[in-house]
Amino acid sequence: MHKVDAYIRNSVLMAMLLVLLVLAGLDFLFTVFDELGGTNERYQTGDALLYVLLTFPRHVYDLLPMTALMGALIGLSVLASSNELVVMQTAGIKTQRIVWAVMKPAILVMLAGLIIGEYIAPPLDLKAEVNKTIASSDEVVLSRFGNWQRDGDDFLHFNAMEPDGILHGVSIYSFNEEQELTANTVAERALYENNGWVLDNVRRTEFVQSDDGLKSVLAILETYRWDVDISPELLQLMIVDSYTLAISDLYSYAQRFADQEQDATEYFLAFWEKVMQPLSTTVLVLVAISFIFGPLREATMGSRVFTAVSFGLLFIILQKLFRTVTLVYHFNPFVAVLIPIIFSAGLGLYLLRKAA
Repeated sequence: MHKVDAYIRNSVLMAMLLVLLVLAGLDFLFTVFDELGGTNERYQTGDALLYVLLTFPRHVYDLLPMTALMGALIGLSVLASSNELVVMQTAGIKTQRIVWAVMKPAILVMLAGLIIGEYIAPPLDLKAEVNKTIASSDEVVLSRFGNWQRDGDDFLHFNAMEPDGILHGVSIYSFNEEQELTANTVAERALYENNGWVLDNVRRTEFVQSDDGLKSVLAILETYRWDVDISPELLQLMIVDSYTLAISDLYSYAQRFADQEQDATEYFLAFWEKVMQPLSTTVLVLVAISFIFGPLREATMGSRVFTAVSFGLLFIILQKLFRTVTLVYHFNPFVAVLIPIIFSAGLGLYLLRKAA
């Protein structure tokens, strides 16, 4: 029996590797062509190719659920086409044992996804964005169009950020509990030192209530220290796309937004999508198995591949649909991520039970 399990496992694993090679290769080529279309005198071909290489692990991470679905379906299809599955069942091997044998390579795909999504892709994505911005702009910056952040009653805006954490074009607006502006601080740049920001070439205007009414007091300073719980590392995480962050960073950033009473839906949604990806992969593999033992038992290989691609696209469409609904109507992120998974799991279990 162990040899049969190993045979099924190896067949499915090889199919998954082949599918990943094909999908990743096509994705790489399309990404290269797309990125080369944005080259110019500053952002040249070498820069574009480096950007594609650095972001490639994230693309592989995104392809893993589809890889598991198509690989499981194709691997089992090969066994079904040669009547090997029929022989196994005739010999008394239960469907549950075959399902478990197929799930073993799927577990490897899940582990690879966790490693890539948590430790490999996020730092490379950040490096890719930094390199691209450096190559395509006149200033060495991470954000070319400015960025707003909030800490308590203070609102921070900066025009640009260097990769080493130096801010340029800094403006800080301070408010009191009555939401009245109490101070406006403008600095040429800011450097993070000893858990705080040291601002250079500062113009600080304080608004003071006196007997004669509201007065403004202007102070021109060489340096000014601003103690705030915002580090350069956190600012870098805030600038990049939430879906490129690691799970731990997503959760800490979402909690920070929630503590600041700001909308953290986007980050909680990305967090739950990444946390639930192993479950999504499991469910898609279950659906692939149910297709082989159910409606696609006598189908051709082409029909099975077409069905796998179609269902994978349907699953992605459902995910995007509920993602949009969540962002627009503030639907519960956990429930929004779970609904496509429950739908797919229900379909897979129904088809397996019907085929039994």
